[in-house]
This record gives sequence, structure tokens and C-alpha cells, in this order.
Amino acid sequence: MEVNKHRQKKRYGWLVFFAVLNWLVIGFVVWKVDPETMKNMIIPGSYFPMMMLVMGGIFWLLSILLMSAQAALRWTLGITAFLQMRVLGLGSVMNGVLILGLLISLEIYLMKTRPKKEVE
Repeated sequence: MEVNKHRQKKRYGWLVFFAVLNWLVIGFVVWKVDPETMKNMIIPGSYFPMMMLVMGGIFWLLSILLMSAQAALRWTLGITAFLQMRVLGLGSVMNGVLILGLLISLEIYLMKTRPKKEVE
């Protein structure tokens, strides 16, 4: 029982470290880098480097809040897809609600199909 608590605390500390580091890098990029230099860097018109930084920041933050890397990755992909749609001019409230509905439906499905633990 105590081994689990120790692992969780240790993991939580590293998650906080990476989350703070990532958000500091995002803040520095917002403060120092001109958006026009990032706009066409890898994929034209996509702000790809900034999107990857934001994706990492959201992932680490959700990993801390949810304590599940799989759930954090699912929600991060959904949020990033919506942000990318906003960048491309396709992100509306309706698209956001649809993505949110898909994510919630997926979470409910995965929760219902999860194998149940046997009680001794």
C-alpha cells in the first residue's frame, strides 16, 4: 500500500516539473517570438511548433489533473484538434460541442468496457 503512495508522489513531482517547464517555454515563445515567423515553419499556415508546445502543455496539465496518461492524451488530442480548426478558420461553437461530445462518449464507453477487478 505504501509503495503505491510513494510511486504516485514521485510521479506527481515529475509531472509538475515537466508541466511548469513546458508552460514556461510557451510563455517565453509568446513573449519573444513573432507569430509570423512560426506560421509557416514546418507545415504552411499551421503554427505547428506552437501547436506542439501547447499540446505538450495541455498533456502535462491533464496528466496531473486526471492522473492517467491515456485519458490525458485523448483529451489533449481533442483540444488540439479544436485549436487547429480555429487556426484554420473552421472552429466554431458547434464543432467544439461535437468534439466535446465525442470525447465524453469515448470516456463513457471506455469506462463501461473496462474489466472489473475481483474482490477478495
